[in-house]
This record gives sequence, structure tokens and C-alpha cells, in this order.
Amino acid sequence: MIRYLLLLKRLLKKKSYIVMLLVVPLMVLMLNAMSSADAGLMTIGVYIPGSDEASVYLQQDLEDNPGSFTFIFYDDEQDMIADVVSQKLTEGWSVPEDFDGVIREMAESGDTASPIQMIIREEGLTHFLAREVLSSRVYPLIARQIASDYITENLYQGDATSEQSSIILSIYDSYEINGNLFEMGYVDGNSVSDAEDNYLLMPLRGILALWLMLCAIAASMYYLEDEKNGLFIWWNSRFGLIRDLMYYLVIIIIPSIMVLIGLAYGGVYTNTVREVTGLLLYDLVIIVLANIIREIVGSIKALGILTPILILASAIFSPVFIDLKEARLLQKFFPTFNYLYCIHDLYYIKYLSDYLIVTLIIWIFLSFIKGRTK
Repeated sequence: MIRYLLLLKRLLKKKSYIVMLLVVPLMVLMLNAMSSADAGLMTIGVYIPGSDEASVYLQQDLEDNPGSFTFIFYDDEQDMIADVVSQKLTEGWSVPEDFDGVIREMAESGDTASPIQMIIREEGLTHFLAREVLSSRVYPLIARQIASDYITENLYQGDATSEQSSIILSIYDSYEINGNLFEMGYVDGNSVSDAEDNYLLMPLRGILALWLMLCAIAASMYYLEDEKNGLFIWWNSRFGLIRDLMYYLVIIIIPSIMVLIGLAYGGVYTNTVREVTGLLLYDLVIIVLANIIREIVGSIKALGILTPILILASAIFSPVFIDLKEARLLQKFFPTFNYLYCIHDLYYIKYLSDYLIVTLIIWIFLSFIKGRTK
């Protein structure tokens, strides 16, 4: 036990280990600062020249409910286009002057000769998202007009007075829906927290999981360095695998605690039993996996080459940023994928346990082969 405490003391004197530990608090602080800042997912310029009812409604709605976007309103369309070109804006929206007429055309025929112009520099996923957001803001106006036209046609044979039309619209507006129609929840019955619903904090758990994997691979590099320096000549053990496992655990334990603190500070912490169980299993899996890789490659240089490939593959095939459901069978080979899903799904706790058993058998086999060949 004293040897492991001395190992921890020696680690805390390593500059590379300290720098690696500082990554988590800096990253969590940065993400929290960015998520609470005024800047949104996109900065969109909006040009609304009209003063009709639909134009006023749209501008008021964008001002009052910006969501994850930042809207900047312009009095001159050319100024807005110039800012899109100079990359001050992600894109620009130019609304027709007679927006009431556009809404009436859409309600009557589902088409218009004067659409809202979306000015962009290049195609991208965020522009498709912005188009959906714009549609969601304009659709209530079209739905309102369709309802008014339908009632006018069936109640007043298409010849309602202005007073009657005003009554129809006021009754329609009085049925405003309050509250959220949709609420996201996990399969275990827990609801999604505000932080998990924040687009900047969503990948926090996945990024921390990848960082832990990086720490496990770094532990393999420290191990190979100590092996080269003859540490294990004086630290012989009848149970070499247990010694190696404890060596890695000493290195991983502080990063793991920092991950739990980072999840809590980032607002994505669920409950202690679920978090500790999932993280402990994940730690053991990546430790065993790091040992398997070390046994196979056997050099710090080879580990350095392999590390970015492994981290990049884990980021792609795990739901850190996106979830490739088409590659589900392949995804299950990556421990990060199983860890991210096990927090809210008991099935993946069992799968991660099976993953640990299989990789442990492979490690024991490789160690036995290596011992026989010496």
C-alpha cells in the first residue's frame, strides 16, 4: 500500500500529470461560461421593412424568444448582406415588405411569389436548423390565417365584415397554449436537466469520458517509462496483473474524482449510485483496454501514434457530438459508447460488465503468452 502512495506522490510531481488534471476544471469553466453568455448557436441578421401586423409579430417574437440564437435587426438590407459576406453574421433573413400579403398567399394556396430570403455564405447543418426555426416562427401566422379563412368561408360564406373578422381572430388568439407541449425524458424515467438541454453542455460527459481514456493511455506510457527505468525489478509481485491494475488505478483515481466534480458543476450529474457505478465500470474497462494495447504495441512511440486514432474513433462512434445509429453494432466495441448510455439504461451497465470480463480474459491471456515467451 505504501508503494502506491509513493507512486501517487511521485505522480503529483510530474508536470505532464498536473497539466492533464488541469484540463477538466478549465474545460468545464469554459463551457459553463460560454453556455451562460449571450452568444448563441448562430448570429442571424434580420431585415423586416414592413410595419404590418405579421411583420410586427415576427420581430416581437424573435426579440422575446431568441432561444439559442442571437438576432440582430437591420434597417438596411445591404448592410445586413455586407455583414454576412464579412462573416459578422452566420446568415441573414430578409422579410418581404408586405408580409401580411405573403401570409394570406400561403394560407390560400400554400405558395407565395415573395418568400423570405435566407442569405448564407455556404451550406451547412446549422443553416438547415435555422430554416426550421424560421418556419416554426412563421407557421403560427399561417395557421391563424387558415383558421380565419375557414371560419369566414363556412360561417359568413366568405363575406365577413372587418368587425366579424376581428372577432374571429381575437377568439383564435384567446386559445393560446401555455406551457411546454413536449418534455424530453430518458428510458429510466428521469427527465432531461436544463444543462443537458443546453447545446454547449450536451457533449460534456462524452468529452470527459474521452479525457479519461486519454488518461488511461497516458498511464500506459508512464508504465512503460517506469519499466524501462527498472522500477518493476524492485517491485516484483506474485500477482503481476493485480499490481498493474493498482498502478493504473492510482493514476486514474484523481481524474475520475475530477470528472464527477465536473459533471456536478456542469449540471449533468444524475445521482451518486448511478454515476459512481457507471464510472467505476468504465474506469476498469479503459484500464484493462490500455493494458491490452500496451501489451500489444510495447512502446511509448507506438502508443503516441495510436492514441489520436483511438480517441478520434471513440469520438465518432460514441454519442459525444452525434449518434450514428446505423453503426450500432460497431459502436458497442467502444467503451465510451457503453458508458454514455449506461447512465440512463441498465442494459448498458450489464453490457459494460460483460465488456470488462471479456477484455480481462484477453489481458490475462496476453500476459500469460508474454510470460511464456520471456
